[in-house]
Amino acid sequence: MKIEKNKVVFINYLMKNGENETLEDTRETSPTGFLFGHGALMPAIECALADKEIGELIKLKLSPDEAFGERSDELVETIERSKFSNDMNFLKGSQFEVPGPDGRPESIFVQDVTDTHVTLDRNHPMAGKTISFEATIRDVRNATEQELEHGHPMGGDECCGGGNCSS
Repeated sequence: MKIEKNKVVFINYLMKNGENETLEDTRETSPTGFLFGHGALMPAIECALADKEIGELIKLKLSPDEAFGERSDELVETIERSKFSNDMNFLKGSQFEVPGPDGRPESIFVQDVTDTHVTLDRNHPMAGKTISFEATIRDVRNATEQELEHGHPMGGDECCGGGNCSS
């Protein structure tokens, strides 16, 4: 069965940065599943997977624009600590999530902390970097009506991994 829109696809993949450091490696674990054609993956990866079948391997080198985007100085902001509640502690290098403009969680990285200011960065940590990606297709099947409705694979009677499905 070929990969096309509304198919559930399972892959094992290896993702590396431009310095050849492994970012993610699922080759020895359970395959990652997604609903093809619904924006679950970077468009360049979906394009490379289109019409492939079980057992095929794809290898890509993704430019920053094709991967996590270019870094944007507009997404880095220095804010006075007095603007935050006293119980908020910031640690340089840490991250936390806030609701983004579309309601989905958005990661914020603490870039710097002084006695008077906190510098926060909403860029993806891999923004501006080239990524190598290779994936082996492990399974392809038709999506169920429930999966099409929710936009992702479902596990048996479970909904979104065990309940409280809101997507």
